Parts: sequence; C-alpha cells; structure tokens
Amino acid sequence: MKTNKNAKKKNYSSVKSGGTKKLGMPVKKQKKIIEYYYMTPQETNAKDISLCITAVPEDQIEVWPALNLLEVVMVSDSLIFQDAHECFEDPLDLEFIEEHQFKTIYQISFEVEDTDLVRKVMKEVLEHKGGMILSDTDTFEPMYDVNSVASIG
Repeated sequence: MKTNKNAKKKNYSSVKSGGTKKLGMPVKKQKKIIEYYYMTPQETNAKDISLCITAVPEDQIEVWPALNLLEVVMVSDSLIFQDAHECFEDPLDLEFIEEHQFKTIYQISFEVEDTDLVRKVMKEVLEHKGGMILSDTDTFEPMYDVNSVASIG
C-alpha cells in the first residue's frame, strides 16, 4: 500500500527519556517577544502608570512596587514595564537621555500577537504621562509618540 508523502503531518515533539524516544504533545507555536523602551520627562513609577490604563480590566493589571514593575495581562501574553534606568551607561545614550530630559525609563516587552491591544494601552500611557516609545537600537529609531503609536510593532 502506498502512502502519500505530501500529506500533512502534525508536528509532534519527541522527548528522549532513558534512551527511548517518546512522542509528546503537538509543538506549541513559539511566541515572538518584542522589546522597546518607554521614556518620559515625567518622574513616575509603575503604580502611576497603571492608573492611566483603562483599555484592559483592572484585574488584569498588577504592580510590584518593590521592583517598580508593571504587568498588564493581554490576550496572548503580558505587557511588561520593567525599570530600565540603570541599563544605560554608554555616554551617547546618556547624552540622548539628558538631551530629551527623560527622567523615567522602562523597558517594555510584549508578544507580537498582542500588538493591537498594546497600542491602545500605550496610547493611554502616552496621553497621560507623555514621553516616547523608542526602539532597542543604537539610535533608538524608530521612535513613537502619542500621534504615531498606532504604527508600533
């Protein structure tokens, strides 16, 4: 009996256990995490930023004050705001930050499938706290403000 070599096969992970190969569950789609920086001239913290967000229910927003960390639960994953002020030591980065008078800096990360909801959340944050979303590149470009945040991602 011939088998169709072109027939679709499910992708299953194989797990070696004690020298034997076992068939596991279908492989889950890998998540693609995107990272940016949120910088604002306002002195603010994770709790203050959380109070600007209405695009998701309040019970999907969690703040860890001791870490100055904010998590906003999205559909696929979470939007994370992590204090990143200490990440910048390069003189050119510090010059850029000083030039723009940024006082608060967060690294933000989210799953690509949540981009539409992230745009709504970040628009609210930018409307209330000002600042910009900057790319994790040498020149921080492209940059997004309240008027261009709809094109992020």
